[in-house]
Amino acid sequence: MMRRLITTSLVLLLASGCASTADGAAEPAAPAPRTSAPASASPSETASTAPSEPARLGGEEAAVRYLEIVRPYNEALEALETAINTGQPVEAQQEQAAATLTELRAEIKALRGERWPAKVEPHARSLADAGEQAVPSWEAAVAAATAEDMVAAVLAALEHDDQAAADAIRRLLALDQYDEGDYSS
Repeated sequence: MMRRLITTSLVLLLASGCASTADGAAEPAAPAPRTSAPASASPSETASTAPSEPARLGGEEAAVRYLEIVRPYNEALEALETAINTGQPVEAQQEQAAATLTELRAEIKALRGERWPAKVEPHARSLADAGEQAVPSWEAAVAAATAEDMVAAVLAALEHDDQAAADAIRRLLALDQYDEGDYSS
């Protein structure tokens, strides 16, 4: 996908037209406040009502959950690629970049929110960390005023793609290799 995006970016750079700016993406919702046990609760009551650490996902469960987590971002990214490759107006590309950023933030949160099988966990954390590093570039894509700016921001975001971690997760969970056709509309 990246090679096609880079090739397309050269075409877009040569054929770009006027563009206008758009507002940035909405900020993610604030996390729900954590509540503690009531002050009147005894230590034994507090221990029995305190949330326990969730169990690690089993292999099959982790495979299903991983695909559920990454699908929205992958679909948004493929839609953005289509918008760029077909020369859609920058405003349409900005909307797709905003959707991609929203899905990336959700993916990061979900990757960190699961207890993955022990062999998968470091790769899931690495993938989430890479996503965090890409966020500023995705924010730049949302604010891109020209096709050139959009392509530059997207390429900068994709530099943080931790394909090795994603490949390791797929291998460890016995999933097929990534196929962008699975995420194209």
